[in-house]
Amino acid sequence: MRKLLSVALVAFAGWLLWRWYERETLAEGEATVHLQSEHEHFHLHVDLPPGMEIQPGDTLEILSMPNINGQTHGEISYQSPIKLYKASWLRRTLIKKSSLVEVNELVEHP
Repeated sequence: MRKLLSVALVAFAGWLLWRWYERETLAEGEATVHLQSEHEHFHLHVDLPPGMEIQPGDTLEILSMPNINGQTHGEISYQSPIKLYKASWLRRTLIKKSSLVEVNELVEHP
């Protein structure tokens, strides 16, 4: 009986950790999107509204695209509604730590 209770407690703790890891909060707003498309490269920069900041683990969703036909010449800017999904503290911390390990592996690689 004691083993079953221990297994159930470990499973419950694992479930709680998973729920904490997966937890996200949503912030919505209007942002300016700068789209730069040239022959050699493609860049997308977003000017977030005041108070919004992207951190490790966060996801930014741009909800609209400009009406363009064919290629863009140089840079175009447009307004778009956005959704910023903020990662939990646990996810943010794990992503920071794993990213540092990956950067160190790249730097130390012969």
